[in-house]
Amino acid sequence: MNIFLILISVSLPHSETYTYETNDKGKIGNMIIETWFDSLGYHAIYKWEDRVQQILFDADDMSTRHVKKTIGEKLDYEITREKDIRVYFQGRRTTYYDKDPVYDRHALEYALRGFEYSSDFSQIIKLHVPEFMIINARISIDGRENVLTHFGDTECWKVKMSPRVLFLKWSFYFWIEVEYPHRFIRYSDSSGKNTISLIEYTDHSE
Repeated sequence: MNIFLILISVSLPHSETYTYETNDKGKIGNMIIETWFDSLGYHAIYKWEDRVQQILFDADDMSTRHVKKTIGEKLDYEITREKDIRVYFQGRRTTYYDKDPVYDRHALEYALRGFEYSSDFSQIIKLHVPEFMIINARISIDGRENVLTHFGDTECWKVKMSPRVLFLKWSFYFWIEVEYPHRFIRYSDSSGKNTISLIEYTDHSE
């Protein structure tokens, strides 16, 4: 029995800009995400300090089709998915195959916007982590919460992600807006020392 279901994405805006405040164990910064949709799928560019990530998501299931991460002028990480999955990670190259949708940990918060949620939602997904290749992870709903933002109270699904790795006991939480445009509002890990919070948003497609 195949437990990895194809998830149909909800409708998302065609072009957006997000600004987030990041807290990395007390170090405060800003991350800007620009997104747009075209015939290839959903694109996103993440800019944070000297890091740039360019991602292409499949429009049907929001899985990763391509991701490229650079630090300064140096290529750190790249995945290209066609018939197989080709990975470059810090000087090492690997090619392998997987028939199911695979979600990349570097951009999971955007991909989670495309899922159809309910109070009893629970799903095992395949998560690509360069250090381990593909691992299983469970995403589930940990309730609804109102999150206070610069835009007022925003009702969100609190999405819990738990990697199924024996030695990793952490959970990761993503607050995704219940109503359209299903914005990624906030992130925190179970330590509470790493957070991301939305502070500015523009929908260019309006």
